[in-house]
Amino acid sequence: MTDATVWLIIAAFYAPLHYGGPVGVVILTTPTADLRQRLLRYMLIECSLSMLLAFALVIWLVENNIGIAMLILLLSMLLPYLSLWAHRAMSGR
Repeated sequence: MTDATVWLIIAAFYAPLHYGGPVGVVILTTPTADLRQRLLRYMLIECSLSMLLAFALVIWLVENNIGIAMLILLLSMLLPYLSLWAHRAMSGR
């Protein structure tokens, strides 16, 4: 198996974990449909950017230190939650 295939398999298993939680929180806790739609769009963009950044860092670090690389993948799943919390705190909800 090539490196690209391995990374695609990792991304395929990682993506539902990375997107599912924050999107579920938005769907279950947002009171109005208009706000829910805007927050869903915001969270999908936020999750995509944080996942892209995390994978770029992990691919760069995996050769030297696999432990730190996996820790970055794990911690990057918290970034969308922190962003959602900050967004709601700034908007007054």
